[in-house]
Amino acid sequence: MLRHGATRGLPRSARAFSHASLVWARAPSTSKTPRPRPPGTLRQFLEVRGLLSTAPAPNEGERERKAASVSAPTLRRTRLPMAKAKALALESRALREQVASQHDATEVPAPVPADPMDLPEVIAVATARSYNFDALLRSQRLPPHWVWLEDREVIYVPAWPEQGDALGMGSAFIFRSGCYVTWGMSPEQKAALYRDVIRGGTEPVECLRYGVAGDEAMEFVHLPDEPTRVVGDLIVVGQPSREWTNRARSDTATLLLQARLAISQGLAASARLSVQEAVLAEYLRSVSLMPEQLEQNGKVPLPRRALIRKMGTLLRLRQHLNLDHDNFLDDPELYWDNSHMEALYRHTCEALDIKPRIESLNAKLNHCEHLLEVLRALLTEESSHRMELIIIYLIAFEVGMALVSHEYVPTPLAVWRWGQSFLAS
Repeated sequence: MLRHGATRGLPRSARAFSHASLVWARAPSTSKTPRPRPPGTLRQFLEVRGLLSTAPAPNEGERERKAASVSAPTLRRTRLPMAKAKALALESRALREQVASQHDATEVPAPVPADPMDLPEVIAVATARSYNFDALLRSQRLPPHWVWLEDREVIYVPAWPEQGDALGMGSAFIFRSGCYVTWGMSPEQKAALYRDVIRGGTEPVECLRYGVAGDEAMEFVHLPDEPTRVVGDLIVVGQPSREWTNRARSDTATLLLQARLAISQGLAASARLSVQEAVLAEYLRSVSLMPEQLEQNGKVPLPRRALIRKMGTLLRLRQHLNLDHDNFLDDPELYWDNSHMEALYRHTCEALDIKPRIESLNAKLNHCEHLLEVLRALLTEESSHRMELIIIYLIAFEVGMALVSHEYVPTPLAVWRWGQSFLAS
């Protein structure tokens, strides 16, 4: 959540729109007749243009009943710095002014959000290291009309739930990398998809399930006359750009599906990255007291085996982040043959700060590695000191034995014989 005093508590899209409104209001006027200012929030603006249905705000009792009946997981929203928030607002300013100058829309977009205060969202949830698609197909839990995408790495569900109003349906992408992305679904529908499709059978689909799932979300809006793109923190779903049409020999529906897939992959990467951030945060808590214990006690707080296990965990985290097949440094192989989708994927990653977050994770991993290297060096030094003492004791014992064997030092038997001879004399 952005830390601006005037915009605290508003949705992300509303905050971005409010910043854009301030920038537009401060810009020098090029005409004598002042232009009308846009509405104060993005929701009001879309309702005025007919892009979203209007509904009366619920009273306090309805809000409490709704909060009690819906137990949706808390979405992890990227905390953007103030400078980037202003940049995103400036980036979306041109689009908002362009839409404000258009006539009223003639087509009601779908899906329409149930809550009039919320825009529909694209939600990505990472629940496991990977999904076993063979087990998922054998379970026959997938709804009808699902299709393969990206060389059988993604399953696309065009409509969910199977039965219901067309305006209330959403769609979903299920990735083999252990993440699923929903478009325009309510929290109940998203939970039903996970419960009935992914976890609804006897044979497990999730391989190495996470203890805590990672999630990410962005709001989206349908603007049929606008090109599909990511503007600030808002996804615009419209028509393919001319550049896509010139590069890809596909129809409009296929190009829009590819665009949604590219955006979904960016959100899925952010959700999987949030899992790694949570695991690393737990790891940092486990080693955070070691410098203080080392300072107070003057000895390494871990035995050698425990230290080696800590180093193994650290190497595993670094491998998952940088070296695995689904790492966060390489772009998906899909974009090698579909370069028109790469821009959408990269814009989504930039909006979610994926690259700075990866750099931050690697910096924290480097710090942990340095700490464990210091502890390992101290254990090695302690072991070397112990070995030196053992060698000194062995040398002293060998010298004593040599003195005794050469009778430089009288043995007890020699002393007893000397005493017997002295008494006999």
